[in-house]
Amino acid sequence: MTKSHPLFVAHQRSQRNPTGITILLSRLFLGGIFVYASYDKIIHPVSFAEIVYNYHILPDVLVNLVSLFLPWLELLVGLSLILGVLLPGAVLICNLLLLIFFSTLVFNMARGLDIDCGCFTVSIGPSSGGHMLWYLFRDGFFLLVAVFLFFSSFFAKSQRGLRFDRPWKTAFVQALAPALTAVLLGLFVNQVRSDSIPLLGDWSPEARITLKFGKNILIPFEEAKDKLLTGGAIFIDARPRELYQEGHVQGALSLPLAEFDQMIDKVLTDLPDDALIITYCDGEDCILSAELALRLKEIGYENVRVLFNGWDVWKIHQLPSEAGEPRG
Repeated sequence: MTKSHPLFVAHQRSQRNPTGITILLSRLFLGGIFVYASYDKIIHPVSFAEIVYNYHILPDVLVNLVSLFLPWLELLVGLSLILGVLLPGAVLICNLLLLIFFSTLVFNMARGLDIDCGCFTVSIGPSSGGHMLWYLFRDGFFLLVAVFLFFSSFFAKSQRGLRFDRPWKTAFVQALAPALTAVLLGLFVNQVRSDSIPLLGDWSPEARITLKFGKNILIPFEEAKDKLLTGGAIFIDARPRELYQEGHVQGALSLPLAEFDQMIDKVLTDLPDDALIITYCDGEDCILSAELALRLKEIGYENVRVLFNGWDVWKIHQLPSEAGEPRG
């Protein structure tokens, strides 16, 4: 490492000033956090976009754009903090991002929304109030470290005066570089990857299913109706058993998603792997049918489609239905 390298210079300064050690450690800590946080989001843009949508803060049309460039901005800011490059801009963006993240958590807790943070992983699973409190405590600690770095960098006096010359002008100018680079990287990588997402997102309930499970997962209503009347498909109700008993598509089988492992062998006995299976549930926000279709595909049934808002639409059109105990 040469004597002109930023890390070497920072180390030399820290030996003369104990506060410099804390500043250096703060930079490395936050830089590592930002780099680590960006990785999973860059790899899985669809899942991250769903997390951004679940916060219900951005207009739907901006969800995909933010999901594409935000992870790259985190990566570039993290690298800048670690390497000591464009530090005024990196420190400013770091504080702004952490303030936004923390405020968003507080805002959603106040609204009673219990959602996955999406800070370090895009895996979506059931959360709890305890998890939300942990997210709040953790992000609050990150923000405190960032605020310390901010005041140390922009206001603390050294032997040469302010740590940064013309700090605010420098910071705003340098903040543009990673921001613009993140936008360009996000757009370019999304363009060349196989699982790209549209820049202007449609986050209607129907569109969310196609985004998460694939464009061909949904079957048009008219086609599903024809398949029932001609006997060309097996209909499977993904709702809980008690709802199935109250009413269901005529001839449909009952396979509640929650009981999939226990009932799959009994319900689909001797069914050919290439048989057309149509799953359904009720309500525009219900994704039980899509989740069930995915589980069926995973065990070898490739020809599986989803009738969006199936039971509600079926009742509206007064198509053949029945009630009673599950078949099979």
